[in-house]
Amino acid sequence: MQIKEYLNKICEQIKYKPVREEISKEIEDHINDIKEDLIKDGANETTAEIKAINQMGNAEEIGRKLNKIHKPKLDWKLLIITFVLICFGFVVSFIKTTSDIAETNNLNFMTRFILFTLFGIVLGIGVYFSNYKKVQKYSYLLFIISSSIIIYAILFGFLVNGIPYIRIGTRFFSASVIAIPLYIISFAGFLMEKNIKNSIEIKIGNEKFKIKYNIIKLVFLSMISIFLLLMIPSKASAIVLTLNYLIVVTAKIILLQKNKIKRLLVLWGTIFILGIVSVMYITGCNPYQFARIEAIYNPEKYADTEGWTGINRKIIINSAKTFGEAEDMSNAIYLFDEGDNYAFVSILAHYGWVISLAMVIAVILFSFRLIFNAIQIKDEYGKLLIIGISSMFILESIFNILMNLNLWIEADFNIPFISYGGLNMIVNLVSLGFVLSVYRKKDIYMYEGNAENIEKISKNC
Repeated sequence: MQIKEYLNKICEQIKYKPVREEISKEIEDHINDIKEDLIKDGANETTAEIKAINQMGNAEEIGRKLNKIHKPKLDWKLLIITFVLICFGFVVSFIKTTSDIAETNNLNFMTRFILFTLFGIVLGIGVYFSNYKKVQKYSYLLFIISSSIIIYAILFGFLVNGIPYIRIGTRFFSASVIAIPLYIISFAGFLMEKNIKNSIEIKIGNEKFKIKYNIIKLVFLSMISIFLLLMIPSKASAIVLTLNYLIVVTAKIILLQKNKIKRLLVLWGTIFILGIVSVMYITGCNPYQFARIEAIYNPEKYADTEGWTGINRKIIINSAKTFGEAEDMSNAIYLFDEGDNYAFVSILAHYGWVISLAMVIAVILFSFRLIFNAIQIKDEYGKLLIIGISSMFILESIFNILMNLNLWIEADFNIPFISYGGLNMIVNLVSLGFVLSVYRKKDIYMYEGNAENIEKISKNC
């Protein structure tokens, strides 16, 4: 049996065609190594080739085992949990459609929710079947696109409550909704760049520190993205993106071989100090911001200003039933059914604690599944990508629920797949497509190390 025929029999068993060529090359190289050793021991070329193939084992059996390893996988658990979250999102759109707001605005939120969801699913499926690794080389382009979207919104956007929105036809879209995922994806690509040996030397007292140029570039680009979000202004988006960057960089440091503890202490120690200084400066120089923070825990003190919304949330929380509508709805319909950020308190007001807590449990399960997936990924770029997108989902969810419970500052945080918003839904489903695309290839070893796996399989055949 010739080598080519042997390789064809193996590849026939492997259903995922993109890996066939690489596996075929790895096996061929392995057979040739064995063949060369046999020739050195005195065998002729034909005999050595036959013996090398026989040592590898049965072609069909090897092919079947390799097929099991290199078989794309769909994360059904994450998909099912996402479907549950979308169902809660449908409930929120139903509340908006059947409330007094729908009558005054004459909008069918449910129809729009379904249409945007279906469109997002189509785009998400396209991303799922794409090769996420090809995105890495477009990291700078994605960064430029996301920055350009924000700059366009700042310069030419239509102001809605003081925030610039991009207008397409009759629809208005928030620039940050599109920009944040693009920044996260581009940042994962930046972290994959090889370390540049050139560095700049900084002297502090008698100590000298060397900082590599690629680290300076990374910090510079991240600061640009955060600054642009603050210019919109969107403090909520800036907070999410900042924490996201820190989480992804932390993951990158943990993956490194040397000086993990030292680098983590420097990273988080610096951020901790800067965070305290920033909070002191903002609250000291801007009494309004201090009032917003104090109103979280003492809304009655600011009943006519920052605390008014918090007081109404408190009324609903205190009067909510196990099932059914809260005893005291007060301004619930006009405050919380209208806002996209109040899905939890809106469901609580209309359906009670059991349904609203079920929603929270679904969000928690979704978050844990994302974390589990990130741990399972072996490819470094895929791991950073999935950590970045997962952090975006999890941070948004945590801040939104805490805000709804009067435990966090009032800001534009959304629960993925639940908070109403057409563009939000599309972007979330596309981002989920990236997560599933990475998970899909988690067991496909399309990188160095494949030869070792093939050798183990051949020994068992």
